[in-house]
Amino acid sequence: MHKAHSTGGFWLILGALLLAASLRVLFWFFVASVVHELGHWAMVRTLGGRVGGFSLTGTGAVIRPSRERLFSYGEECLVALAGPMASFLLAILAGIWGTRFGSADAYLLTGVSLALGLFNLLPMGPLDGGRTVRAALSWLLGPDRGDRLSGGLGKAAAVGLAGAGAWILLHGGSFTFLLFALWLLLWREGRDG
Repeated sequence: MHKAHSTGGFWLILGALLLAASLRVLFWFFVASVVHELGHWAMVRTLGGRVGGFSLTGTGAVIRPSRERLFSYGEECLVALAGPMASFLLAILAGIWGTRFGSADAYLLTGVSLALGLFNLLPMGPLDGGRTVRAALSWLLGPDRGDRLSGGLGKAAAVGLAGAGAWILLHGGSFTFLLFALWLLLWREGRDG
């Protein structure tokens, strides 16, 4: 049986998006998110697993495979990377759609899908990049050292993003990137605490 639930962080981010973005942007973001999650689902099924449920969190949707089949570290990497790959494929197809028909919506979908795929490759937390790094390091170094090292890399990535956000702000850019980076850093600290 598929079980779904949402966290307070999901509703907070959804509220912020509703205030900051147009319905058109949110629609294409929803389409890109569904395709991204379908990429994960398809890989879980391809590897002989089943999806037991999903959660809507402050960093997006998290698919939970059922426990009847545990994945190896290599399979976990494949499942994690399938979402960004689906996002990049959608970005390419939307770009082709835009080139052929000159559709502004196609270019919007290209950008949103590309941004979603790149965001999910950040090496932190339950993001796809963090899951991939954790699985690869656990395979190479053992689960305890892999968890510690991947956690440290996640913190370093969050601090680096915050530094980039501060630099952008100091050079006349928007404070939005800095707020986003600080949110990721605080989210990261909250998970480790």
